[in-house]
Amino acid sequence: MRRTTRVLIINLLALAFFTTGCSETAEPVRDAREALGTIVTITAYGEDESAVRDAIDTAFEVMDGIETELDVHEPGSALARHNQDEGASPAAIKEIASAIQSLEVERWFSLALFDVTQAWSFENGGRVPRRAEINAALEAGGIDAGGATKGLALDAALGVLQASAVDAALLTAGSTTLTFGDKPDGSPWRIGVEDPRDPSSIVTVIEATGNVTVSTSGDYQRYFESDGIRYHHIIDPASGEPARGLRSLTVVGTSSGLDSDILSTALFVAGPADAEEYAADHSLGLFMVDDQGRALIVPGPGDSDWRIARETEPVRN
Repeated sequence: MRRTTRVLIINLLALAFFTTGCSETAEPVRDAREALGTIVTITAYGEDESAVRDAIDTAFEVMDGIETELDVHEPGSALARHNQDEGASPAAIKEIASAIQSLEVERWFSLALFDVTQAWSFENGGRVPRRAEINAALEAGGIDAGGATKGLALDAALGVLQASAVDAALLTAGSTTLTFGDKPDGSPWRIGVEDPRDPSSIVTVIEATGNVTVSTSGDYQRYFESDGIRYHHIIDPASGEPARGLRSLTVVGTSSGLDSDILSTALFVAGPADAEEYAADHSLGLFMVDDQGRALIVPGPGDSDWRIARETEPVRN
């Protein structure tokens, strides 16, 4: 999206702290570009470096196409035209809506919050709207896919890489990360989650082999403060106000980037108790930081190819 969100620096340490821990003949191709309102980084392994670079270029092109279609703040985008009653709903919106329904999180995640976030004016420094304004915005029902676009775009990019000369890769768009395949040296992928009150520190690391999805939502990514109260952009569809109870929530182990992106937002809105119950019922892992700064962990199934660890050493992939 054109708007800029603060990059989750810790999730990008795969780029900043890469060392030659891999075998001498299997160094990755790495590329980082502005996309999806953040910095998207791809770290990919494959025998043919030229073919790997071509695949990465195509992956970024695919992501750019999805961003162009769903950028609600770009007047000419398909989604903006739809909100202005000038075009049909983009096909991607139907895909996202179907995923929300399949995940059974409609009470916690809504696409129809564009007018609500506009009322809070997060794009322009923020303001606290009157209750009547919020109610009117909830009824207006403008569509905003910002809570799912990263995941959808990363899924598409991952598909491009998997169909190419790439044998294994890590893709991260700040708050959402996907991996596939195994690193040549057999070491795990390591994905850090930043402290919601200290972006220079990490609060946990997810270690995984093969395929994993990780997504974080937090009250620190887009927010403003008024009269000592933090108002953030993760809106509870029931009230039209910022969700309370958590500072951040990271979900691990969904079947796709789209599901991961949706669930990190939905379960943040749900709150710690409902999020823990949902994760247990769906064999997911969670790392949550509640509104008092306490860490809450749902470790997920014992036979998973990933684990959630409490540690602070640098992330190297």
